[in-house]
Amino acid sequence: MPACGRCTKAGKAANCLYIDDPIDTSIRPDDAAAAANAEFSRGPLAGHYTRPIQAQTEPLETLSRLEYQERRIKQLEAALNQSLGPPSVQHPRPSRLPLTPDSVAAVEPTGAPANITDRETMLLRGKSFKTQFNGMTHPGSLIGCIPELNNLTKETFEQFPALRKVRQDMKALEDRTGYADSKSRLPSTADMVATLPLRVETDQLVQLYLDNYDCIYHILHAPSFWQEYSEMWYGVQNARPHFVAVVLLLCATARCLMPSEPWLYTANSSTAREKALNAISICEQWLATQSQKQVTIRDFQIRFLLNLAKLVNAYKFKRTWTDAGTMIRFFMAAGLHRNPDFLRKHTSALDKEMRRRLWAAATEFELQASFDRGMVSSSWRQQSDCPPPSNIDDEDVDGSGGEPAASRPLSVFTNASYLAFASETFNLRYSLNTILNNIRQTISFDDAKRYTEGVEACLASIPDWIGASSEAPRALLEITLRQYLLVLHDRQFRQTTSPSERNFSKMLLIDNASKIMTAHKTLLNKGCRALQLLCHDHMRLALSVCHITTTTPDPQADRILTEVVEQNAAQVINDATELVSDKVVRYGREQRQLWIILAANSHMKNKKDPSHKPLHMQEAVDKIVRLVYKIMACQKDAPTANGASATNESAEMPNGFTEYLPRANANQEKVGNGEGVVGADDPSLGFDFDELAAWTFEDWSFNAGELLGFDGTV
Repeated sequence: MPACGRCTKAGKAANCLYIDDPIDTSIRPDDAAAAANAEFSRGPLAGHYTRPIQAQTEPLETLSRLEYQERRIKQLEAALNQSLGPPSVQHPRPSRLPLTPDSVAAVEPTGAPANITDRETMLLRGKSFKTQFNGMTHPGSLIGCIPELNNLTKETFEQFPALRKVRQDMKALEDRTGYADSKSRLPSTADMVATLPLRVETDQLVQLYLDNYDCIYHILHAPSFWQEYSEMWYGVQNARPHFVAVVLLLCATARCLMPSEPWLYTANSSTAREKALNAISICEQWLATQSQKQVTIRDFQIRFLLNLAKLVNAYKFKRTWTDAGTMIRFFMAAGLHRNPDFLRKHTSALDKEMRRRLWAAATEFELQASFDRGMVSSSWRQQSDCPPPSNIDDEDVDGSGGEPAASRPLSVFTNASYLAFASETFNLRYSLNTILNNIRQTISFDDAKRYTEGVEACLASIPDWIGASSEAPRALLEITLRQYLLVLHDRQFRQTTSPSERNFSKMLLIDNASKIMTAHKTLLNKGCRALQLLCHDHMRLALSVCHITTTTPDPQADRILTEVVEQNAAQVINDATELVSDKVVRYGREQRQLWIILAANSHMKNKKDPSHKPLHMQEAVDKIVRLVYKIMACQKDAPTANGASATNESAEMPNGFTEYLPRANANQEKVGNGEGVVGADDPSLGFDFDELAAWTFEDWSFNAGELLGFDGTV
């Protein structure tokens, strides 16, 4: 056979081979390897590769014959299956990938026990193409492991119509205030400038951002930033639009950190959050109109800050993972994943260092977003050789062209220390996230112990930094690592049949949950709310402790262990309720997350004391209803009956706010029967039942056999 045109033009005619037609042409692998090595030696990366391309040890002719034989065997097997007629048991469609445990269970004969050590836990909700998926490390996946929560929340909705009424009233309030997403024209640079707060307020917000988040995601060079920031105020109308966007996003990220008394709301969003979302929307729409031909460092900073600002303002949280992946691809398209020392044109030491910081921040953000969503992180590591950022102060590197100072030991804290140390544990966390979200991966107890030892070694190596600015970074390093232990041992707790292994995982779960909550509370007591808004682990903690306290086979087997676990679990879930309640006040949102925690708390109490189940349900309903109606009462522009603005819990809403507040000493039978609640007996309440299912966990389980037919039908 003659060589094809592509190989002829490339000067590799000797390597040309038609795979589908085995031939007897003699291949000279030694000559091919020599030519390939010569090609690399002349390339732009000469000197960076020390391992030569080895000659093929097996002739390509043999490989092609093996592939032909493999295809022929498959054809014969298919013909044999057809000749035998329809099988008695449906077989999976041929696939190169092994079946998942759930898929195996779906095709096993009825009556035969499925050989499954750990059923897949995930969330696949909805129908047709209107579905939503969350993987195994998503905190909501634990709901499928606590089936009683479904019955409890259903029963609560039936017995307490106030829950339906409060959602209906909030929906009506949103409609009245026109809060539904509205379309507007694309913003201009002048619109961004007009959105800037007054300088006094901007100074305060920028400093608040730097105090809370710059020591974590250190993507700003302080001397350069402050110089341009001062120049901007001399002529703000003529300021560089990209820098104005950066400042706007810094302010948006810090908005909900501001102390505000009383908190006011527009529908179900606080005024502080509304200002942040306005700035985010303007910057995002403006960025979409900008060219990507002449990008600067501000383009990358804007894209990262957009993702961070959305996360800490609870805005489009379901898109965090997809947006983070888009950001990673934008950074990779610009080559930030490669070592900046490979750049041929002269690049200052400052620009090289900022490339390393931006890439480290983006990959950290994307990995955590993947973990929170229950997804495998982007597979960029095979192409990346960008070293971690140096542990140096901003004053140690500038754009003058000189060499930066040597990197300091990680025991010395700088604003870049978090990114520098996080890179030390990145590979372990990346691998664990991949394993935990691999639907075909099984983890033995020995594997779990090995990974636990690796994580604990990383925890022990976290430096004891000195200084107030180091407290949030150190706490975040600890919280991030302990989250992996929670998911790992949640899985082991479910799948093991050994009492000793089960107790081992139980103690690790309660210990790590308590330590994560302690880290959050310690920061809050010092007035730092950075991680309260940045981390979304409160529901994971509540569901983890609920799971281990309510699914113990024999609580009486070890009374001491059971009492210790229950005592610590109660403290964890109460603290989680307090933290999320404060987030609801600051955002005006996150009520669903709070409801899940309250339901888990009620379920724990019911297991311990079933005789007071109505009281526990009433307590959960009271907390969520009071909080939502308080938000409805404190509307910024909503007048009361006498014309005054409602700014406190006792104010009257036009639709009778106080009438729907649960009474502290309400009779359980009356509340359970729906008496005293307007609309309790009205079957025509307008409800989005898809949203209702999310509150009652109706569709939060998954059965592969029900959704997918293995005879080729969907």
